[in-house]
Amino acid sequence: MMRIDAQRRPRLAIVPLGTANDFAGNLSIPDDIAAAAALIDEQRLLPVDIIRVRGDRFEKHFANVAAGGNCVRVSEVLTDEIKSRWGALSYVRGAIEVLPDMRSFRIDVDCDDERIGPLDSWAVLVANGRTNGGHIEVAPEASPIDGLMDVIIIKDGTIADMVQITAGNLTGEFLNCEQVIFRQVNSLSLHSQPGMRFTVDGEVIDEEPVRFEVVPAAISMHVSSENYWIEHASTVSTQSMA
Repeated sequence: MMRIDAQRRPRLAIVPLGTANDFAGNLSIPDDIAAAAALIDEQRLLPVDIIRVRGDRFEKHFANVAAGGNCVRVSEVLTDEIKSRWGALSYVRGAIEVLPDMRSFRIDVDCDDERIGPLDSWAVLVANGRTNGGHIEVAPEASPIDGLMDVIIIKDGTIADMVQITAGNLTGEFLNCEQVIFRQVNSLSLHSQPGMRFTVDGEVIDEEPVRFEVVPAAISMHVSSENYWIEHASTVSTQSMA
């Protein structure tokens, strides 16, 4: 969709059929399929930001969360059996399995005009939505309509530090942990040794991302007229479908 000129870009409705349905949940789209499909008839559109990610040989876009470092290893240990048995909690199950063998990445980060690092990191998250991994609040202050992305850097530490962060992850309070660096920015440049792989809305990409940037109000999404974000959007289109 992002390859299509903005003036001709289609509107988008979500039918929540995924394992976790985090982005649908962030937009208050109901889990019930019929109820989600009925939102198209309401003709209430919300212009949602999209994040562009580039590497040396690729360019992608995502709507919810990109998670790098040890987060990729969590995704890789999730078998179909674990997903089926644990459902939305499968991501927590995967994190527990990775905890005893966390890897460290030496990173330099430019958040807009601010340089962070070099420092040792366990993970980097770039978020447009608030939740990931089964409605766990990884970016409690994120908004899909503010023209910014939330950057969360988890610094290297002890296993006890990671347990504290994981516990905070479940309660939505982990931004207050000493091991966490949090920024809201328009763009992010990242360099890591070893190279840091990412999952982009759940899809593992093998190329190392080096730059993230926000594309504001890139796609109009069908949402409920009672949607939380409708009240916070500066402009919302209500025109009829073509």
